Amino acid sequence: MLTAAPTLRRSLCLTALAFAAALPAQQHKRNVVSGPISDANLVVLHGNVRPEVTAANDRGLRNGDATLTGLLVLHRSEGNEAAFQSYLAQLNDPKSANFHKWLSSSEIGTTYGPSSEDLARVSEWLADRGLAAGTPSPDGTSLEFQGTVAKVASAFHTAIHDLSVEGESHFANVSDPEIPAALAPLVTGVASLNDFQPKPMSHLAHMPAADGIRPTGSNYLSAADLATIYNFKPLFANGITGRGQTIVLIENTDLYSVGDWQVFRKNFGLARAYPYATLTQVNPTGTNTCTDPGVNTNDTEAAIDVEWSLAAAPNANIVNASCRAANGIFGGFIALANLLQTATPPKVVSISYGSPETSLGATYNAYINNLYATAAAEGVSVFVSSGDSSADAYDRSGTTLVPATHGISISGFMSTPYNVSVGGTDFGYTPLATPGVYFNTTNGPNFQTANTYIPEVPWNYSCAGNLYAAYLGFPSVGPNSLCNSGSYINTVRPRSLQVAGGGGGPSACAFGTRAVAGVVGGTCAGYPKPVWQSLLGVPNDGVRDTPDVSLMASNGFWGTSYAVCISDASQGFSPCGADPATWAGYGGTSISSPIWAGIQALVNQATGESWGNPNPVLYTLARSQYGASGSSACNSSLGNAVGPGCVFYDVTQGDNVALCTGTINCFNSGGMYGSLSVSSTTFQPAYPATVGWDFTTGIGTTNATNIVNAWTAYAGTSASQ
Repeated sequence: MLTAAPTLRRSLCLTALAFAAALPAQQHKRNVVSGPISDANLVVLHGNVRPEVTAANDRGLRNGDATLTGLLVLHRSEGNEAAFQSYLAQLNDPKSANFHKWLSSSEIGTTYGPSSEDLARVSEWLADRGLAAGTPSPDGTSLEFQGTVAKVASAFHTAIHDLSVEGESHFANVSDPEIPAALAPLVTGVASLNDFQPKPMSHLAHMPAADGIRPTGSNYLSAADLATIYNFKPLFANGITGRGQTIVLIENTDLYSVGDWQVFRKNFGLARAYPYATLTQVNPTGTNTCTDPGVNTNDTEAAIDVEWSLAAAPNANIVNASCRAANGIFGGFIALANLLQTATPPKVVSISYGSPETSLGATYNAYINNLYATAAAEGVSVFVSSGDSSADAYDRSGTTLVPATHGISISGFMSTPYNVSVGGTDFGYTPLATPGVYFNTTNGPNFQTANTYIPEVPWNYSCAGNLYAAYLGFPSVGPNSLCNSGSYINTVRPRSLQVAGGGGGPSACAFGTRAVAGVVGGTCAGYPKPVWQSLLGVPNDGVRDTPDVSLMASNGFWGTSYAVCISDASQGFSPCGADPATWAGYGGTSISSPIWAGIQALVNQATGESWGNPNPVLYTLARSQYGASGSSACNSSLGNAVGPGCVFYDVTQGDNVALCTGTINCFNSGGMYGSLSVSSTTFQPAYPATVGWDFTTGIGTTNATNIVNAWTAYAGTSASQ
């Protein structure tokens, strides 16, 4: 159950120890591994057992002769961590002499990482246990190793079992790993002793023809629609198109067909107007073993990412970077880690996958945190989908529609202080009864139908959403609520009996051990609130809150989704024809994230530099607009009457509340289903849109031209300081 986060014993985020001064490199290098490394004195690495490890799922010991690749996660000494955090703060401080003086991965390791003697002792220990150690990552935060399941289990004093989870075969350690106490000052733990993988944050469009909520019909968005709604066109007309910029989409699959991207580009008029775009596929090498994953069932996600990042930055160099998963380590992270080791790391990346903080475990969360922190220090902007299961990351609906049962939680892929968490909206002119015509009934050039900015609400595909219930004349909670309407909801829109919508909520289990599988509690704690996360609406809860920003991500709930060209017949798709109306329709925060990455590429082009973690600037610009009481002219509900100078559109109506059952963060005043709530005894919906920042859409959505211009002005002011 979600509770107030306790004070952390050790901070890994930008706020903690920000006062510490960066020390000369020669003062950082001291050995922390001392004394004999002996199994006679062990420490338990708490919080590292998957919630799927249950007696019901257990199928016994895994074959001990099978090969397992693992990743040892390392941490800096307390002094080194303080110095590194101080330097990260200086990178974002225009008044600092170190402003935007990005480091290389090897410079991070040389200046702040473990000593070579300590790294050698860890490698020797692995070898003594019969495990082959690779080369430590240049930043000094990880070390790959390989061995048999039996030797790995013996080295870390746990057992690895086969599991059967919802009809799928998996394996995982059944107890927390243990290591010699002498290694504890350096070793955080093993990132993964299982084979569970994250889910792509995309949803196939579901737009039933007759459910009474779309009198004007359904719409697939084109690239021209995106440019119109979010005002990209003035930028494109002035040559800010992403030319010379590279956007890397982090994947665990190759593209099914490069030709799909080319069809998308051609049919939406991008190829002729913006001829400099390129598409490349890479399987980057480095200290992490990268194997080409080939094409797998996530190829739709890869197609979405490369196509819609291009729509936002139509002259950019688009890169699909992928590796095969190494057991439980996401293949995309292997690709990103290796890219960060290169002489010219990418300056903008997007990640459209996610997994709950409560499932990943303390060590895997620490690995992600380290990875993104290295990216920020190198000047790399990381955008990550906030998630597609509202405020309950654990109970995401798939082919089987499920209610929320595990309470409030968020994805650990997007909860760190070093990435931009990108949420999702829907178009709200129907439920808000906003006057005006927002879509033409016939296609214009390049299949454009949108003619202006469109009022937005949080993307919420659940019957528990207050806007949907009110539109149909039902209460949002109680025995007569829409979700409890029985035959009515089963006939009108049965797919709304699910957990699906833009993710958001407080970080709550980045550290510690949950007491109940998949549920925030026990010793769980979230990342501390970063100093830059200060804005009207941001709660004084002491933890990192998400999302940061949003964009349209609906899979058709109020009638609109995105057109995607994917021709993989094995996934049920046909070759993309000349009319995008025949293509697949998709939604999900896996689309809003690569679009925001495209916006960052435009910012980088306009300002002539990269910006590392964009959040300090995003929140600075938002504070300027919202002030202490918000900006009435920038209220998204105004639709086409919104102010022309808005950098952000403030989404203030609607929610991302999901239906739920049980007693964990579920308020139920009667009926089968309740509503996700901060409290189970009073209705405190999780979560409503409000003025300023909120858990549904963060700062809000954006006017692309205005944010690039505002950022450029900020850059000019920063240069003069």
